[in-house]
Amino acid sequence: MTAIVGSSPALLQCLHRVDAVAPTDATVLILGESGVGKELIARRLHERSRRSDGPLVIVNCAAIPRDLFESEFFGHVKGAFSGATRDRKGRLENAHRGTLFLDEVGEIPPELQGKLLRALQQMSFERVGDDEARQVDVRVIGATNRPLLDDVSLGRFRRDLYYRLSTFPIEIPPLRERPEDIAPLAAHLLAEIAAKLRRKAPRLSHGQIKRLKAYDWPGNVRELRNVLERTLILGHELDFPAGPTVTPGTAAASLPGQATASAHDGFMTAAEFLAFERNNLIAALEAASWKVAGSGGAAELLGMNSSTLASRLKALDIVRPAAGSLYLRIGGRSRIAAMSRDLLGRMQADPQVGRFWIDRSTAGIRQEERLLVAYLCSSLGGPTRYDGRDMIAAHAQLDIKEGDWSVFLHHLNQTFEALAIDTATRAELRVAVDSLKASIVTDKS
Repeated sequence: MTAIVGSSPALLQCLHRVDAVAPTDATVLILGESGVGKELIARRLHERSRRSDGPLVIVNCAAIPRDLFESEFFGHVKGAFSGATRDRKGRLENAHRGTLFLDEVGEIPPELQGKLLRALQQMSFERVGDDEARQVDVRVIGATNRPLLDDVSLGRFRRDLYYRLSTFPIEIPPLRERPEDIAPLAAHLLAEIAAKLRRKAPRLSHGQIKRLKAYDWPGNVRELRNVLERTLILGHELDFPAGPTVTPGTAAASLPGQATASAHDGFMTAAEFLAFERNNLIAALEAASWKVAGSGGAAELLGMNSSTLASRLKALDIVRPAAGSLYLRIGGRSRIAAMSRDLLGRMQADPQVGRFWIDRSTAGIRQEERLLVAYLCSSLGGPTRYDGRDMIAAHAQLDIKEGDWSVFLHHLNQTFEALAIDTATRAELRVAVDSLKASIVTDKS
C-alpha cells in the first residue's frame, strides 16, 4: 500500500476526503503545488477503490508531444499515419476496468480537450484512423499545479471539461503549511534513500530538524527528498539553498484553484467570509465525525479552544444533523458538493441543456454551484438552513421544457452511478426532485 507520512491536521483532513471518495467512481481532481505528492494521492485513491485489482495507468500530459496526444490517449490502427506499423492501444483503453491518472491535466492542448470530454462523458472513443467505437470502463483522476479556473477564464481550458474533471476536488496542503510533518517525513525519506544507496540511515539532530522546519520548501516533498539525498551522498550538513524561511505571521499561499477573494481584488466580502468560515467548520466537524472537543475532535483539528468553537457554531447556527437524515446517509457536505459539481458539469457539456450556461461567466457558474450545494444541504437535513432564493424562483425564467427535464434526469442518474449512491437513497432523492418538476417545467409538450 502507498505510504503517506504525516499526522498534521491539514494532511489528515486531506486524507479523510481521499478515503471518503476512493470507494466511489467519482472523478477526482487533485490540486496542489509542484512536489506535494499528487501521484501518491492518486495511488491511494486507486488502491482503496473497487478497481484496485485493475490497472493504474499514469499519463504525464506535459510530457506528450502535441502531435501525438490523440494517438497516446485513444490509440491508432495500422497505417493511420506515417510510422503506424501496427495497431496500438491508447492509454484510455489500457486503463479499462481500472484508473486513468492524468497528471498535469492543464497541459492538454485545447484542440484535444473536446475529444477527451466526449470520451469521458460517453466512455467510448475511436482509435486514430478507425471509425469503430470502443467502450471502456474507466475511473478518471486528474491532477494539476495550475490555477485551472484562471485558464478557463482566459479560454485556455474548456469550462465543461473543468467541471467534468472537478467532480470531487482534493487540495494537498504544501509542506510549509504542515511543519509538524517534516521530521517524520524526513526520517522516512532518509530510510528510503539510504536503502537505495546501500548505506545506514543517519538520525537527524534537533538542530537539523529545526533548520528543516524553518525553510519554506517551495519545491515541497520533492525538494526535501533531493536535499536529503544530496546530504547523504556528500556526507555533510544539510545541503539546501538559502531561501525563504517560514516566519510567524507569514500568510500561506493559496493552493491552485482555491478561491480566496471571489471576484474582488484580494479580499472577501463579509458574506463570503462567513460562508467560508461556516464551510470550513463543517468540514472539520465531518472529519471528526461531529466530535467537537477532546482528542481527534474538530477543535483539535482546527487548532482552537473547544469553547471558542462551540461559540462559533452557535453564532453561525450550525447544528449536528439528525442521525437518519439524507444529508448524513449521502455522506455529508463534501459528497453533496461532489454530486452538485458532477451533475452541473454533465449538464453544461450536454448539447441540449448546455444553452442555459453558454453566456455565464466562470464566477457566475461557481456561484450557482455554491447556491445549489447550500440548498441541497439544507433540504436534506444538513447542519445549516438555506437562506437564498428558492429553487423554483431561481428557474422561473429559464423556459425549461419537458425534454430538458428528461435530459436532467438522465444526467442525475449518471451522477448517482458515479458517486455510488445506494438504491434507497436514490429513490428518496428522486421523490424530492420530482416534487419540483411541476413548478419548473414551463412547456409540458
